[in-house]
Amino acid sequence: MPNYSRIAWKILASAMESSREEEGKKRERVDTSANAVETSWRRRVIGGLALVMLVAGGVAYFTSVGEETLGSASAHAFATAALVRVGLVLGALWLAWDSLRRPAKWLPPGLAVAGVIGIVVVAAQPRLLLAIGPALGVLGVLSAVMRVFRTKS
Repeated sequence: MPNYSRIAWKILASAMESSREEEGKKRERVDTSANAVETSWRRRVIGGLALVMLVAGGVAYFTSVGEETLGSASAHAFATAALVRVGLVLGALWLAWDSLRRPAKWLPPGLAVAGVIGIVVVAAQPRLLLAIGPALGVLGVLSAVMRVFRTKS
């Protein structure tokens, strides 16, 4: 059986190393204002998928289309609920797309990467929450302390 805690520590160390490399680089400012001429094609795709899933879920719910294809009423109810829920999440993502393009100034990039990796590791092995949670907390505190003492150049 693989040692998941050792794998998690290696992943966190590489994430912190990549964040140190990114700190030295200057980030380009991205125009995310509402009056930007060019809208992102990804936002249109996400909005279209959200609309398609919500319409498909609504049609399946109100007309019972697909119940005979899925085989049972419970499978139909599950598929309909899944379509509506994923459509709602994609709709929320579509609404928040402009603010998602700007990185959060208060969140260090290495900590964001480590948080996502920590979520994936905990999803695979829930017992590792006892190790991952404090590790992410310590990384957050250390990055905040480093940010305070960092000199501006």
